[in-house]
Amino acid sequence: MKPTSFRLIIPAIWISILALFIFISCGQNRLKTDEKTLAKQILTEEEQLGRDAELLAEREKQLTDSIAKLPKGFRFKEDRSVDLNNPPVVIDIAGNRSNQHKISLSQLFGKVEYIRLEQDPDSMFYEFSWFHEFKFHMIVGVHHIYTLSALGGIFQFDLKGHFIQSICKGNLQYNSFKGGAVIGPEQINRFEGAQSVYWYDNKLHYQYENRPEKKTYLMTFDDNVNSENSSVLLPGSVESKNQINGKGEIKAELKKNSSALASPTPYMVNRNLLSFAPKRDMKHKTNFLNVISSSGDTLSVFKDNDPIKNFSKPHYREFDYGTNYYLNGTLHLRQSLNDTIYQLISPNRLVPKYILNFGSLGIKSTNEGIDPDINLKDKLVPRSFLETDRYLFITYSKDYDCPSTARNGTLKYSRLIYDKKNKTLKSIYIDEAPYVSEIDQKHSAPNINLENDFDGMPFIWPTSKFTR
Repeated sequence: MKPTSFRLIIPAIWISILALFIFISCGQNRLKTDEKTLAKQILTEEEQLGRDAELLAEREKQLTDSIAKLPKGFRFKEDRSVDLNNPPVVIDIAGNRSNQHKISLSQLFGKVEYIRLEQDPDSMFYEFSWFHEFKFHMIVGVHHIYTLSALGGIFQFDLKGHFIQSICKGNLQYNSFKGGAVIGPEQINRFEGAQSVYWYDNKLHYQYENRPEKKTYLMTFDDNVNSENSSVLLPGSVESKNQINGKGEIKAELKKNSSALASPTPYMVNRNLLSFAPKRDMKHKTNFLNVISSSGDTLSVFKDNDPIKNFSKPHYREFDYGTNYYLNGTLHLRQSLNDTIYQLISPNRLVPKYILNFGSLGIKSTNEGIDPDINLKDKLVPRSFLETDRYLFITYSKDYDCPSTARNGTLKYSRLIYDKKNKTLKSIYIDEAPYVSEIDQKHSAPNINLENDFDGMPFIWPTSKFTR
């Protein structure tokens, strides 16, 4: 079995809640590998990564040169064809709703490592349950750990958890009250700071928003060891009318929807192309995905093949937020209320990689998913999806996930692990009631049936979230 390590990152100000990050390593079991062998192995892997990076850079240069020669206004035709050498893997969720398994952590990972993060400058926001979904948005780079504050700040730590510096300073204002917080339109219009953050090409990428100046930028910050000295700080605030208060380089200036707090996240396809996956809009028709050059030219458009049709009711269910993640430098996407996860191959190909087969229990159309008059209590809805080099970690729910379904008892959660090497799927649990926090009454999928047999500490299901 290919060993993995399991790393828990623990904020100093809330020890009872753990954030989980998974690291994949290659070769033999670490417990049986001496240090010299491991050092040689790491060197070999670094050399291979260097070669891969050179090949990638050459391919991207060729693509850039080819695109530069195209006539103005040229668009590639979208291609969603199957890769015949690697057809999509069907994850048979409907057929695995029985025989749940209790699994020990040692069956999946080689060891557990704990990192306790020091307090960062924005840690006061942990007091407010309104920020519950944002507390532990973290990214582990090659040399550093980064956290994204709900207030719009990004903070850098070393791999031992020591605070190093602020990468971006956010200024989201709010009115606090017991158990929550409220943000008004005036406060939103004064916002400056980071709105989304992700890891690509060994760099931290974040979307910087300056609402008073009506400017939005995609920023890149190099994670190399000396980055804190080499990066340029562009000081700015509402008062000085400067446009950026963050470290790094401006990759692109972005157009902003003035009515929205956050624009669609601009994901890098390669070093010269961006992709946007707009959230579905009740009033306007949107595409599934747009691919543009860094200069702003649209190169390809992937249509929404399941758009909202003839929906005129005043109320509707919120969409799930789909799935967006990178694996080995390739962007993966799942549209909201859809069962297919694609790989994006620039500039115009979406290759289906996984199909979540919910059978007759799946939602059949966008209209069915958003219509509040259609009962979903017996329908299965994807919730979270994490892919590593070895495993898929999948959470789905029965019924629409919201506070009312949690209160009335119709909301249930299920979890599965798919072993990509052995092509096996194990149900960890099926149709379990939500865990409800006694502190703030927030609900979530319960963490059960996975035992930490390394040291007995609580196990937290791994998830991968991109800020929306």
